[in-house]
Amino acid sequence: YSNMKNRIQITTAILIFLITGVLVLWLKTQVSPSPNILLITVDSLRPDHLGCYRYAQNNSPNIDKLAKEGILFNQAIAQASWTWPSIHSLITSVYPSTHQVYFYDESLSSATLTLPYILGNEGYRTGFISGHGGLKNFNRGFGKFKDILAKGEEITQEAIQWIKRDRNKNFFLWIHYMDTHQNLIGIPEKYFRKNMTAEMRENYISRYDSAIGYIDSQVGILFEELNKIGLYKNTVIIFTADHGEEMGEHEGVYFAHAGLLWDSVIRVPLIISFPKNLPKNKVISQQVQHIDLFPTICDILNIKKLRSFEGKSLLPLVKGGRFNSLYAFSEFVQTTGDFLSTNKWLRTQISLRTVNWKLMFNLKDDGIEYELYNLKNDPQESNNVVEFEKERFKFLKAKLEEWINCLGLKITPLTKPPDGQTKERLKSLGYLQ
Repeated sequence: YSNMKNRIQITTAILIFLITGVLVLWLKTQVSPSPNILLITVDSLRPDHLGCYRYAQNNSPNIDKLAKEGILFNQAIAQASWTWPSIHSLITSVYPSTHQVYFYDESLSSATLTLPYILGNEGYRTGFISGHGGLKNFNRGFGKFKDILAKGEEITQEAIQWIKRDRNKNFFLWIHYMDTHQNLIGIPEKYFRKNMTAEMRENYISRYDSAIGYIDSQVGILFEELNKIGLYKNTVIIFTADHGEEMGEHEGVYFAHAGLLWDSVIRVPLIISFPKNLPKNKVISQQVQHIDLFPTICDILNIKKLRSFEGKSLLPLVKGGRFNSLYAFSEFVQTTGDFLSTNKWLRTQISLRTVNWKLMFNLKDDGIEYELYNLKNDPQESNNVVEFEKERFKFLKAKLEEWINCLGLKITPLTKPPDGQTKERLKSLGYLQ
């Protein structure tokens, strides 16, 4: 009897062990694996030239499909009007005034934590693949970094091969397409800030739209490949631009950016798609900023957000909760004919934007000027109403001064002159003389 009792106890223990093991395995299968993060930025891309933003041309079917699978933001604002300071705000979730990287010979302080660094510490493979060719100093925290002068096809194929090399490990990949930049659609530099005929303008807009169509086809190839290898459904896709493009809305400024902080330059497309865990086919009209993307990614991945963040997670907004962020701020610094910090600063501009109003602060050698625009009635920002809307100007001016006075800890950037090849690339883009 004693032996039989022992055998029953042993058998019971074995069964409990086996059942527990099976239960643990089953529970593991019910927990979704951490998603991949794919960030796609397109240089100089305006939202109003995409179908999902009601553009009449059918030039962006793959991007439009992505918008239907996720959330489209109608009022997304970049923190700078050109690439270098803009992407540094995106990668740090702080304003240019905080990270202090305004020019190509400046890079982030070694003490600054970046998005790829944080995700790398979480076990993610990290990559940056760009067709810009002038971003060599941007390599901070990326395991894979490739910035070459290249068309979208080469960038897409490079990205696909990198993803396939270790498809079983989570990745964060940032792809930057360059094909919509002025010089790459065949606009001579002499036209950047010169008058052109209506016929010439329409011709260049047609080229711009064709370039968008080309990038859209590359985005489609990328998504199709992710589907084939079974990674699409477990990938958070964020689609945006570093800045927009001026197309003659203001006299004498054609196919240019890196200038005044008009909406044509700082308002960008933004789509976030992750059907597994986020709403589908949702449009959000509340104003958001580039600096909100880093905290949003942290929230999606359940990673602790940094105290240094000046942006806010969009997850509460996406899921119908509260999002208290009424103002967006953007900055531009201009030098005497060059985009290197060793030159004398010529102008500093800061914009405070709400959904319906924008106040611009212009600091020049000869003093301070303000511009106030009613974005609802004057979306092209043609009529400065600072003299007519005195109470609104006073209120927004106080908010702007409050923001300037409450900026975060200033971080001293590292200065490193671009190499010869990078300088030539920046000259070809119109950033250096």
